Amino acid sequence: MKFLKNPALQYLGVFAVITLALFSVLATPWAQAGFVEPFTQSLVSITAFVVQPFDSRVQAAGNILQFSDGRGAVRVLSGCNAVEVCALLAAAILAFPGRLQACIIGAVVGVAALQFINLVRIITLLYLSRGSQPMFDFFHNYVWDAMIGLEGLLFFFLWARWQGKSPAPRTAVAP
Repeated sequence: MKFLKNPALQYLGVFAVITLALFSVLATPWAQAGFVEPFTQSLVSITAFVVQPFDSRVQAAGNILQFSDGRGAVRVLSGCNAVEVCALLAAAILAFPGRLQACIIGAVVGVAALQFINLVRIITLLYLSRGSQPMFDFFHNYVWDAMIGLEGLLFFFLWARWQGKSPAPRTAVAP
């Protein structure tokens, strides 16, 4: 079983296990109710907080970001909160052979970067919702979905390069 000693296959195996574990947890009703839904509502509230100094018409109501004049709104659903992309990025980074501390820091910074881009995504979609529905649909279904995924991939590649070509063996974080 020489192929099991292949570092690339070992990485893919660890990545698959971490990804399966994260997505299995995220798929449970208690994770949806206890984490995903509150996180999504917080994301909408933070977005409104960021936009309101520039546009006082923006309001948050649960998972809906809307204009007070009723001309435009977005509902941020489970697939629109970037949680799944963050889980994939975290799994990719945590599976990477190297120092555990560097992997944890990389995952946290990567998730924060993805959520920042997702905040920009939600804001642009809110303003697009005031105009053309076909334009909104195009940006929502194609442009931003691809951009979020590509940003996650780009972050992982940059982080992996930063880790060096010959990663150090994984060690436990000192207390």
